[in-house]
Amino acid sequence: MKTQLFKARDMKTAMNLVNDEYGDKAIILSTKRNNGVVEVEASDNDKVIETHKKKVEEKKNFSKVFNKEINIPSKESESNRDNVSYLGKKESNLNTHGKVDSEMLEKIQIQLESLKDEMNKMIITDQSGISDKLSYYTPIKLRQEKFLPEIINKLSYSFIGKNLEEGRVSFFRELSKKLASDDFPRLLNSKNIFIFGNSGSGKSTLSAKIASFLSDKKNTKDICFYDVTNSSAGNSDTLRSYSRVLGFPVKDYNFFNFNKQSEDDAVNIFDISGDINFGVQKIKEIKNSFPSFNFCSILTLPSGSNSEMIDGLSDKVSDIRPMIAVTKLDECWVGAEEFSSLAKNNSRIGIVTGTKVLIDSIIEANENSLTKYMKENFKGV
Repeated sequence: MKTQLFKARDMKTAMNLVNDEYGDKAIILSTKRNNGVVEVEASDNDKVIETHKKKVEEKKNFSKVFNKEINIPSKESESNRDNVSYLGKKESNLNTHGKVDSEMLEKIQIQLESLKDEMNKMIITDQSGISDKLSYYTPIKLRQEKFLPEIINKLSYSFIGKNLEEGRVSFFRELSKKLASDDFPRLLNSKNIFIFGNSGSGKSTLSAKIASFLSDKKNTKDICFYDVTNSSAGNSDTLRSYSRVLGFPVKDYNFFNFNKQSEDDAVNIFDISGDINFGVQKIKEIKNSFPSFNFCSILTLPSGSNSEMIDGLSDKVSDIRPMIAVTKLDECWVGAEEFSSLAKNNSRIGIVTGTKVLIDSIIEANENSLTKYMKENFKGV
């Protein structure tokens, strides 16, 4: 009497081998497929058979207890019910405990989701990979923080030979160098600024913020808004509202002279309404029609954008190469996945800003400010 593992090319052949060896007394302990081969573990040992039956029964008992706790009737109890029993008895307590059962199921669901999240964060490694004093533990933590493996590998030189915390900060700094735009000084000197992006990404609000920022920096009130739209509805209500608050007029884009280069300190801010496709089309038209016209282009990217959106936007604006303005930072934070996607697409962040405040709300996105943001928001997993 023994336990044996039978291997065959298919289940039928494996079961024939079991029957030939043990006959009718055999019990199947497990079955699995390994590298294209079916493996069946079987036994005719009385003790093994008895132990296996107990384990099967324990599993059944657990199911019964679980169903009882959440008040799910078994098929057996359902079959014992008849119409007569309902006439002389009180209603089942299923309804009275419905709320409790619902709460219990909700707790179970939350715990399962938590367990799933923990398992998703797990990374299999050997013993040498679990010391936070060694540099090869850093990429594991960075992956758990959702930085893309492609970026981690590309910037691996930044954390090799350093402990976990030093390596993470060094990685943040190198990533910030890669992301920080050097076009911010150009914004200060530009007389024509094009702001475009998807609908709802904060274009008009950013236009107003930049107008306020440049007015303070240059000590000038000679700033004009131009609402570039593909509809006949006229100027956007949002831009008109900011125009009244700041005291800067909204002028008709159709009467702007792109052939004439302004010799004074006047600043023209073009708020390109509509979606990203209209913005890209309009900027390309102006570039092709007026090659000598100088301008600074800014793409609004709301914080919380996913990697697919960033990849799509980057592909559409690849010929324009605009400075990125991360908007709505007070509504949603910028995650590791977003930073990674921007770096992967060689995008450059020049401005970070929120939504609620106009005055003193524009921050230059340089190496130091981006590194500080990552240190404060990515505390490790």
